[in-house]
Amino acid sequence: MGASTGSSGGTNTTLCRINVTPFVDVMLVLLVIFMITTPMMHEAMQEHSEVDMDLPVVDDAPTRISLEDVDHIIMSIDENLQFFIGTEPLVDCGPYRDEEGPNPFQPCFDELQAKVENNRRLQEEGRLYLLGHTEIPYGVVVGAMNRLRLAGVENVGMVTNPELRDDRSGQE
Repeated sequence: MGASTGSSGGTNTTLCRINVTPFVDVMLVLLVIFMITTPMMHEAMQEHSEVDMDLPVVDDAPTRISLEDVDHIIMSIDENLQFFIGTEPLVDCGPYRDEEGPNPFQPCFDELQAKVENNRRLQEEGRLYLLGHTEIPYGVVVGAMNRLRLAGVENVGMVTNPELRDDRSGQE
């Protein structure tokens, strides 16, 4: 890509320059394409962001453990958003259910964190299993798990299939 300058002094020098005009044209075309397709992708992702899922409930799983036989601490959250450790009530988040705002359960989570920080057994073991009712908001369970971690409980396990346990207790 050399070009002669054609100077009149008799010496020929070469200029090396890249013509960037085609590159700028390509970049502008790509910019327009991305500007058009990005909002379309955002709308398509919003339409398909929810996943409705019914997990199978296994009645005769070989790894099924009775909750009464476990010596670990189990924190349960019932349908009224009341937190229990075993049968002992810990925190009641029910009054905050109807409040508006980005985080209506903040005072409840603050109280939960304070009580967990003052629970000697939880601080020594650093392990807890969380059993949430199937009808409670997902944000309550996630918020509780976060506050448990902030309170010093490093290992938080989830108890699965609580609906099977609830169904059996109603039948027997």
